[in-house]
Amino acid sequence: MDENMNMTPPADNLEKETDVQGTEGEKKLFTQEEVNGFIQSRISRLKNQVSKEVRAEYDQKMAELQAREMKLAVKEKLAEREMPRELADIITCTDENDIDIKLDALQRIYGNKKQASAQAGFIQVGSGGNTDPLPRTDPIRKAMGLR
Repeated sequence: MDENMNMTPPADNLEKETDVQGTEGEKKLFTQEEVNGFIQSRISRLKNQVSKEVRAEYDQKMAELQAREMKLAVKEKLAEREMPRELADIITCTDENDIDIKLDALQRIYGNKKQASAQAGFIQVGSGGNTDPLPRTDPIRKAMGLR
């Protein structure tokens, strides 16, 4: 029998007003509409907060994705121009046009890899300062024990 006495009354028997103790110890009554208004405002604030957090996370992920795509585009452009792909870690660009401008500047300054290798030609190893028609001993041959 004691169990039945501690049970909460059914929802149909609840009053339309809610008792809340005020700041000075007196009780203040709120109507159901006021309570619903409080709850709705709280829910809307939470929804706004959650939507801001979701938007911030989305913006961060989008920025990371765009940075990866731009780095990949830089690597592709470097490969097309036969330039070292390691430059992709150094070059930062905002768009495709920016990539082209920066790579053009790098090629003007450092030249093209193909042009540099074609201009290099052969490099003489050994005694380059000897102008005698009959070569004397080559220091490399001498160091290796060859005559």
